[in-house]
Amino acid sequence: MLRNAMFRNAVIFSLLLCFGSASWADERTQKTIEARQGLLKVVAQYFGPIVGMAKGQIPYDAALIEKNAGMIVQLAPMIPDMFAMDTSASDITSQAKADIWGDYADFSAKAATTAERAEALVAATAEGRGATMKAFGALGASCKSCHDSYRQKN
Repeated sequence: MLRNAMFRNAVIFSLLLCFGSASWADERTQKTIEARQGLLKVVAQYFGPIVGMAKGQIPYDAALIEKNAGMIVQLAPMIPDMFAMDTSASDITSQAKADIWGDYADFSAKAATTAERAEALVAATAEGRGATMKAFGALGASCKSCHDSYRQKN
């Protein structure tokens, strides 16, 4: 009788650990996805005013472009780190395609290209509006390339 009770308690304890682990894993996945989304929202915050300038919606400001592009230079290398954990098997919704982890080297290379093009944008601000907008187009193309390959469309 005592042996059955000990076995039953061991099974219950094991089940609690399993459920606790699943809950912890889901929480970790959720936090990872939220961190990714947070980083990309910050990148978008710095990108937004430059888009507005390119579209003529706000006045051109080379100093602001230089500052914002400089921030993107710092943030872009963080993108692969934020995607190091494969969350593709999770039931938690995100816009990340499983292809990211299928070709993580390409994904990381695209993030590196974005950082390089942001650096080129910083340098181009000293050359005038034409060079700046050309460099901004190249930066936008690198972002689009990654989105086209690795981001789900809504």
